[in-house]
Amino acid sequence: MTRPTLTNINGASFTVVVPPGWFTTVSAISRRTYNQLVTCAYKVEGDTRAEYLANQWGNPNQAMRDTTSSMDSIAIIPQDETVTMDFSVYHHTRSNVSGEDLESPKYRSNRINVLTSEKPANAPQGFPDYVTFAVMVEDGSVALPPSSPEYDDVVIAINVMEGGANPGGDPKPKPSPYNLPNIQGDILPAMPKALEHFYYFRITNLPVFRKVMKDFVIPKITTADKLVNDPPPPINPRDPNSFKYPWLGVNVGFTHLAMRMFGLSDNLGDIAYEKGQQQDSKELGDAGTQRGNFWTPSWDGAFKEDIHGIFLIVAYNNDVAQKFIDELEAAFKYTPSRSAIHKVVKIHGFPRPEPEDRNDHFGYRGGMSNPQVAGVTFKDKMRYPGSPLIPMGVIVMGYDGDEDKDKRPAWAKDGAFMVTRKLNNLVPEFDDFLLQHGPRIFPELKPQEAADKLGARLFGRWKNGTPTELSPDHNDPDIAKDDNRINNFTFDQSKGQSRCPFASHMRKSNPRNDVSPVESAFKHFVRRHNMPYGPEITDEEKDGNGTIYERGLHVVCYQSSIVRGFKFIQEGWYNDPNFPPNKPVTPGLDPIFGQTGKEEEGDHRSMSGANPTLEQEIMTFPHKFIDPRGGEYFFSPSISTLKTYIAA
Repeated sequence: MTRPTLTNINGASFTVVVPPGWFTTVSAISRRTYNQLVTCAYKVEGDTRAEYLANQWGNPNQAMRDTTSSMDSIAIIPQDETVTMDFSVYHHTRSNVSGEDLESPKYRSNRINVLTSEKPANAPQGFPDYVTFAVMVEDGSVALPPSSPEYDDVVIAINVMEGGANPGGDPKPKPSPYNLPNIQGDILPAMPKALEHFYYFRITNLPVFRKVMKDFVIPKITTADKLVNDPPPPINPRDPNSFKYPWLGVNVGFTHLAMRMFGLSDNLGDIAYEKGQQQDSKELGDAGTQRGNFWTPSWDGAFKEDIHGIFLIVAYNNDVAQKFIDELEAAFKYTPSRSAIHKVVKIHGFPRPEPEDRNDHFGYRGGMSNPQVAGVTFKDKMRYPGSPLIPMGVIVMGYDGDEDKDKRPAWAKDGAFMVTRKLNNLVPEFDDFLLQHGPRIFPELKPQEAADKLGARLFGRWKNGTPTELSPDHNDPDIAKDDNRINNFTFDQSKGQSRCPFASHMRKSNPRNDVSPVESAFKHFVRRHNMPYGPEITDEEKDGNGTIYERGLHVVCYQSSIVRGFKFIQEGWYNDPNFPPNKPVTPGLDPIFGQTGKEEEGDHRSMSGANPTLEQEIMTFPHKFIDPRGGEYFFSPSISTLKTYIAA
């Protein structure tokens, strides 16, 4: 099989040849204060393109940015033909020669040294093939101290990962390499959500349940193919007519208990799924009570009952959703007083009112860094460049990236694990904490401004989504409204925690270049399709600094492994004080989603870096800001499995 190669080294010029079907990203770090430029010329679909990555005068150890878009990377999606990329590196020690003006033979840098890393032979089964070229540049004509290392003026990282194209030059449109008509649509790319009902149920009459699934439910299941190739019109929250569109989306998932009822007792290779979330909750850090060998989480009573399944019911207006729920409940009734299912609990999720419609109840915008699958979650260009590009199998079973694809039964293919969580948000308590501690850390600011800045450091983003890594001192509306910039960054390791605390929620959730290689985190990523629930905070709650009415976030996330996905993120990232690794100061727990499991016993979350001028100072959080009230682990089967085994 043809693999990427780096050839034609001539001083500080070189060529990278990328075979068909490989995704490429290029980024560069300038190590010097003088002007530097990396050029990259290549041809895609007959068009010759030139990209320029330049640094900023006087700012060493910074990501070099595109001179046109300001993005800090070049990305080329998989192509049908070989892509040849010609690189050159330039520099000049005078500030008046910068950017594209540096592209001259007389300013070309001296030489390069290349380190190559490839997918190891002992890599987990299903992990995508990749090649990374680390190109270290020596400018050569600049006088540096004798102790300065060689090849340390610019570092270029060229990451090439297999997957996502249809090599061979077939006429367009190309068939998808994935069986999208067989995959439930909320897994990927996600159902559009103006509102959503989460209908948890228990099966009470299996034969009737199977028949209703066959005759009523399965024909209404929304598939990935429908959402990718014939999606409903986008929701415009500022257009009342948008909510009149009579669209309905339905998906379903089943617990391990239910799958055994259907006769599907094969091992899916995930111990967390087999245990169920209630038994797993202690390891997740949820509060609860241990009596002998029995663990009982401090959850809502409904979530302590046996749960067999969940219906996800999505619509643009509640009349359409409620009509389906009424019809669903009527279909399962086999006598006037008996039903084949028992409704355990139903949670109604809906976005917050404008202008908070993109924000959670804490007020922070999210959803920009969800991992992407080429050809499924986007076709030509990611909406938010900088999001991880992952193999399909990290989310959907049976494809490259699913480390267990060869161990699972055939009926598991095109399915995914769904994790749900009901997380109450203690907003008044959070706001009160910020107002108490923000002015102490930032005495030069007004109290609310200081509170907002502390909140941004805990989340890693300002409320409008601006990353503190890009704008540490204030929210930047220009960044917030620019889809190409709001998520397109890496962490400047030379800045420590001055811009973004190591333990901030955004940094814990997507460590980017805090781990090496970056691809090593891919197998842990999940697709999050969450929805707020509950009312807006009231004046009574604001005045009393305490929560009276339930509100929060209903989490739905998908992955091909709960153990490698959700569970690993919660336990190995949020709850691990030493993640991200190899930091000069212990990061601490995620201040928002982290859990000690012993909050009631006085073992509180803590983190370093909340104070940018005293990065080693420890901040302790005496109150939870998120209170888990329940959840479950489900398997979202393929359409063929629903028809063959569940509606049988």
